Amino acid sequence: MVLLVQYTLIFASVLALVALGGCFSEHSGVINIGLEGIMVMGALGGALAMKFLPATTPGIVLFILIVLASVLVGMAFAAIHFNADQTLVGTALNLMGTAAAVVIVRAINVAENPDNVSSTVVYRQAKQVFLVKIGDFEFNWFMLIIVLAIIASHIVLYRTKFG
Repeated sequence: MVLLVQYTLIFASVLALVALGGCFSEHSGVINIGLEGIMVMGALGGALAMKFLPATTPGIVLFILIVLASVLVGMAFAAIHFNADQTLVGTALNLMGTAAAVVIVRAINVAENPDNVSSTVVYRQAKQVFLVKIGDFEFNWFMLIIVLAIIASHIVLYRTKFG
């Protein structure tokens, strides 16, 4: 049961961050249907950063670099200046993001081992930087980040002149 709650909170954290991005884009008048593709490409950027950063990198630096890589790849993928229908571009971003991530990961795996055609990236110890064990429960730092982001977003959107 603990594992179910743990993974539910981890996945909910990721989806809540994407939902907050959708709230801000809708609030500004942009229909952003491509959020899933942007999320997948950002996750790929973070996963590849986690894979290729040296294992000797200090924990906080590793955490910041991985989050920064995810943000930069997601932002690079989230261009809205296509001069086309937002619905069509969003759908294309969703399809292209997932397909591109699978192709890139498989190419990396095949380059490392010609018999490995899986769609998984094997991490070193970098994953442990994101986790804090509280008894049997593994607390992920993104759970705290999302709570703070939701509170900050509510304040920005509903309590400030910007919102």
